[in-house]
Amino acid sequence: MRIKVAASLLVLCIICFDSLYARYRKVTLKRCIEIALQNHPEIKISQEDQKKSIAGYKVAKSQNKILVNGEVKTVEYLKAESDPNALNIPGRDTNFGLFAGATATYNLIDPKKSNIEEMARLTVDMSKMKVVKVRESILFNVKNSYYSYVFARESEVLREELMEKFRLKLDRAKKLYENGQRPILDVSKAEVDLADAILEYEKSKNSEKLMKTRLLASMGILDEDIEVLPERIEELPQLKYSLKELYKLGEYNYPDIKLAKLNKKVGKIKIEVEQSTRYPTVDILAALGFENKFDNNEFKSWDKFNSRFFNGDNWEPTMHAGVQAKVPIFDRGGIEGRVEAAVADYRKSEYQEKEILINMRSLIRAYLQAMNELKRQMEISKLIIENARKHVLLAQKSYENGVTTQLDMQDAEMSVVKARLGLIKSRYDYLKILARLANTVGLGEEDLCHKRK
Repeated sequence: MRIKVAASLLVLCIICFDSLYARYRKVTLKRCIEIALQNHPEIKISQEDQKKSIAGYKVAKSQNKILVNGEVKTVEYLKAESDPNALNIPGRDTNFGLFAGATATYNLIDPKKSNIEEMARLTVDMSKMKVVKVRESILFNVKNSYYSYVFARESEVLREELMEKFRLKLDRAKKLYENGQRPILDVSKAEVDLADAILEYEKSKNSEKLMKTRLLASMGILDEDIEVLPERIEELPQLKYSLKELYKLGEYNYPDIKLAKLNKKVGKIKIEVEQSTRYPTVDILAALGFENKFDNNEFKSWDKFNSRFFNGDNWEPTMHAGVQAKVPIFDRGGIEGRVEAAVADYRKSEYQEKEILINMRSLIRAYLQAMNELKRQMEISKLIIENARKHVLLAQKSYENGVTTQLDMQDAEMSVVKARLGLIKSRYDYLKILARLANTVGLGEEDLCHKRK
C-alpha cells in the first residue's frame, strides 16, 4: 500500500514539474515561429484559397472531357399534311413532343479553351505564392514582436536599476543636506530625477505587457497566461551581400514581384481569351433516350395529356447525334469592350510590377543605410559605456580623496546605465530592420548573413 502511495506521489510530482517546466521554459525565436505557423488563422485562410484555386483548375480542365447530362426537353416535328419545303410555323405546321434521356456533349473546337485552362493553372501558382507571402509576413511579424518584447524586458530591468540609483541618490542628497554639505537645490534636483525615473520605469512595465500581448497575437495565441521567457541575443548577424546583389535577390525571391509577374501573365492570356470569342466554337452532340410525340390538341385537355404521358407504349426509344457550330455575328460591341478592358488590366499590371520593383529597391537601400547607421551608433555606444565606466572609477577615487561627493559618483554610474540602454535599443532596432530586409528580399536572415561561429 505504501509503495502504491509513493508511486502515485512520484507520478504527481513529475507531472507538476513537467507542467511548470512547460509553462516557464525559455521560448526561442525559432519556437515562436513554429507556434505561429501552426496556429495563425491567416495561414489556414491562404491554404483554403489554394484549395479553391486547385478546384477551379479542375473545373477548367473538365472542358476537355465529355459532359453527360440527364435531360428532359420538348421536340418538334412536322405534321403529316405540312409541306417540308415550305416555311413552317411552330404550333400550326408542327406538333410538339417530349424527350427524356441522356445527352452527351464534347467540345471539339474552342479557341479560348486552352487559354482558360492556362489561366486557371497560373491562378494555382498565384495562390501558392500568396501562401508564401502570408507565411513570410507572419514570420516578420513574429520576429518584430519578439525583438520588441526582448528589448522591453531588458529595458524594464535597466529602468528599474536606474530608478534604484536615483532613489539612492536622493537619500544621499538628503543626508548631505542635513549635514550641511549640499544645498537644498541638490535635494530638489534628486527628487525630480527620481520622479522622472519612476515614470519611465512604469512606462517600461506597461510596454513589456503590451509587447507580450503583441507577440502572442502575432503567434496566433489567445491564451495570455502563457509565460514567454525569450533568450537574449548578443551576437549580431552581418550581411554578406552588397546592395546590387540584394537587388538581384529581391527580384528573384520577393513574393510581391513574383505575384506581379504572374498577374501580368494572366492579364496577357485574358486578352487572348477575349479576342478568341470572335472565332467559332464546334461541339459534338449525342442524345439517347425516349421520345413521346403529342398532337397539339392533346395539350388542350389534361385528361388526354395525362393518358398520353403516362402510357409507356407511347414512349419510343430514340437516338440523336450531330455537330453544333456557333460564331458571334452581332453583340453590340461587347467583344471589343471586353478586349479593351483586358488590355487596360494588362497595362495596369505592368505598371504595378514596375512600382513594386521601385519600392522594393527603395526599401532595400533604406534598410541597408539604417543598419549601417545603427552599427556606427552601437560602436559609439560601446565607446560611451567604456568612457562612462572609466569616469565612474575616477569619480570613486575623487570621492575617496574628498574632491567630489557621492552625488557626482552616482551621476557617473547612471551615465553607464543610460549608455547601456542606448546600446540595447540600437541592437534590437538592428535586428528588426534586418528582419524587414529579409522579408523584402524574400530570404531568411540565415541566407543573407554570414554563419555565426
